[in-house]
Amino acid sequence: MDDKRVKVGGKAPVRTPGRGGYGKKKNGAVCMYWLQGRCNRNPCRFVHAAGEVNITPKPTNGRSYTYHRKNPTDSTSNSDSKEKKQQQQQSLSLTSGPSGDGTHASHISQQDSHPESHEESSLSTRGSSGDGIANLFMRLAQLDGHNKTVTGIALPSGSDKLYTASGDGDLRVWDCHTGRCVHQGNLGAQIGCLISQGPWLFAGLRNLVKAWNLKTETQYSIDGPVGQVYALEATTEDVLFAGMEDGSIFTWKYDSKTDSFPLITTLKGHTASVLSLQVGCKSLYSGSMDNTIRRWDLDTLTCSQTLLGHSAAVTSLVLSRAGCLLSSSLDQTIKIWACRQDGSMGVFDTRNEEHPILALFGMHDAYDKPILCCSCNDNSVILYELPSFTKRGTIFGKQEVGRIQSGLGGLFFTGDGTGQVAVWKWLTPRTA
Repeated sequence: MDDKRVKVGGKAPVRTPGRGGYGKKKNGAVCMYWLQGRCNRNPCRFVHAAGEVNITPKPTNGRSYTYHRKNPTDSTSNSDSKEKKQQQQQSLSLTSGPSGDGTHASHISQQDSHPESHEESSLSTRGSSGDGIANLFMRLAQLDGHNKTVTGIALPSGSDKLYTASGDGDLRVWDCHTGRCVHQGNLGAQIGCLISQGPWLFAGLRNLVKAWNLKTETQYSIDGPVGQVYALEATTEDVLFAGMEDGSIFTWKYDSKTDSFPLITTLKGHTASVLSLQVGCKSLYSGSMDNTIRRWDLDTLTCSQTLLGHSAAVTSLVLSRAGCLLSSSLDQTIKIWACRQDGSMGVFDTRNEEHPILALFGMHDAYDKPILCCSCNDNSVILYELPSFTKRGTIFGKQEVGRIQSGLGGLFFTGDGTGQVAVWKWLTPRTA
């Protein structure tokens, strides 16, 4: 079968600054008064053109996030063009310009709320770090285009493109410089999850995993799964894990010689759907609807321990650099697991929330403090400072926020049940 390439090239046009849009800009925020056509300030501290909003990740001295899957540098070998094996199928047509519904390419739009004062707006509810710092973060932009629940957000290492997926199979590619949707296509089935690792982008569908090597612009269809793929995780050694609807975990490893993903094994043990996967400390951790967490040895690919403690589905897992595992559940608790002297893991602490928890995600704020994002089924995302769990603020979505992703330069992204993707930015410290 001939090579099938994914078209990922092309740049969206950049709009020129509007009248009054020059001068010292304020945090890259679009002037909401300009959007309403009634800004009378010249120069204005805010941006007067949506195209000026820059969401390009910026280097942060190579610091990796404490509570976040690491994005290593590109390490996969570049294969020559040749006849592909059984896994390469018809390529996804990611077309630029108008989307399939006839609308124009989506672009960054400012939030609907209009602050009374012509100043920065922050959606951190009662946001405070305890030392008098207010307005900790702000919504920088809104990415419109998805019509169904956002099921995945990925920002590949070294890429200037943001990838988002939704439950109706819609996959969109956004230019980080302009915030415009530059490519859009439909995979033909529900996308359960979307992740990136090095040059790879992976999407979990029903009975299938789609993979793209963004470096070689090659697409792969990885067969084997039966049912919906709810969770994906990949290692720096090109091992791919898929958490399945039936509780199994399919495991593949990329073979550069055959340019394919042969199946290594299928991990069995969970009795219900696997909702979350996390790799770290020489182990794979899996959270399931059977209320358990399983710890798998990466060398032997066998289950070394079953972690019991939650009384409802385990929805999310986050691993700290120190080796502690944080888990969330529909039982309204966050549990912190730590290693005992014998090497096994046990519950170190439990935090009770007011609502069932859908997802956890970790990052650092502008003050380099570790933050845990806790998304609940009341449409809120609570931001906690670790390890004290001091509340730093709350984000409210129109519907449940199921996906959170971070970028460099203090950016992070949220996706909710309406299909809306919001771009947020931690505000930098002010100097006297």
